[in-house]
Amino acid sequence: MKQFLSVLFMLAVLVSCQEKRDNYRIIGELKNIPDSSVIDLYIEYEDIASRIDSDTILNGSFEFSGTLEKRPARMMLRMHDWENYAGSCDLWADYEKIMVTGKSPYLSSWDVSSNIKEQKQLNRLTSRTKEINTHRDSLSLLMMNNRQDRERYLQLRKQADSLGKISLGIEFNMVEKNPNSHSALEILYNTVKFDTTIARERIKKVYEALEPTYKNTLYGEGIKAGLQERDIPEPGDKMIDFIAHDTAGVEYSLSDFKGKYILLDFWSFGCGPCIMAIPEMKELNTQYKDVLTIVGVNMAANEKQWRKVSKRDSIPWVNLSDGKGTIAGISSVYGIEGFPTYILINPEGVIVEKWMGYWKDVFEKKLNNYIDSKQD
Repeated sequence: MKQFLSVLFMLAVLVSCQEKRDNYRIIGELKNIPDSSVIDLYIEYEDIASRIDSDTILNGSFEFSGTLEKRPARMMLRMHDWENYAGSCDLWADYEKIMVTGKSPYLSSWDVSSNIKEQKQLNRLTSRTKEINTHRDSLSLLMMNNRQDRERYLQLRKQADSLGKISLGIEFNMVEKNPNSHSALEILYNTVKFDTTIARERIKKVYEALEPTYKNTLYGEGIKAGLQERDIPEPGDKMIDFIAHDTAGVEYSLSDFKGKYILLDFWSFGCGPCIMAIPEMKELNTQYKDVLTIVGVNMAANEKQWRKVSKRDSIPWVNLSDGKGTIAGISSVYGIEGFPTYILINPEGVIVEKWMGYWKDVFEKKLNNYIDSKQD
């Protein structure tokens, strides 16, 4: 009997050791995907995703593994070839084995299975929208291949946007019944931000039912901000003051720079046009230094990457962040919906210009309406 119990104990220890992992492992088994196709793995930092690894599919298989700074972590898979594939396969990673299966060029149709609690919740919340999201992927692929035909492109985009709203509405209905998970929190946030058809009282009721673990998060703060009625400042309005810190952690108020013109630059390291604007902004910073202060406002919650890019590009102007990206904080106060977004404020603290996007000489054309271009 003792020998039998000893064997059972050894088996239990062996199983325990086998199950304990010190990294995540994502294993893919696909059909109908040609060999040599490249698949990319992204990690999501609240409001931005960063590619962290790639693999080449062989015999329908791929694999990723690694460690995590924060567990569990939201990730997604995308095919490198955007001409023949569309959509993303969303997943949660932890120090577990994660299986991914699929047989379609539309990644929303792929299945993910693991013992991770958040993954199970995500699967539950999106179970009724998989077919809709797969259809939306097919429209996205058509958009990609018809981007030269503007009329056709806009028609397809309208259909895709309509399906997106339907999908979000269905998922919100699921969240009402199961609100307490990070996956549900993200859906609730997207509902607040993008869906105007669902009564705010319904959303508020779900928000109030959140446990502190979820309510006291950045997404929780973003939901709360989205439920508040607020006037977004426009040209002619007074600027709204805020406090943010630079890359060294030193805090500044926007009002610290009052007395000169202020150019607010809402930007992100993942935004191509934002990075393209930097050389012209450096010229601007030198030419107008006596009458203009450029204040960059980082729109990515991932401050580690913000500091890295700021150092790489040697940004010389005031460069601030509140750590809340596009989800809450300054972006909510100023109603930032895309970037780069620029706001020009006069020395009296009144907004005189607001626009989105960068193109060559845009700053010169805007500033010439207010500032003498012949600066020393």
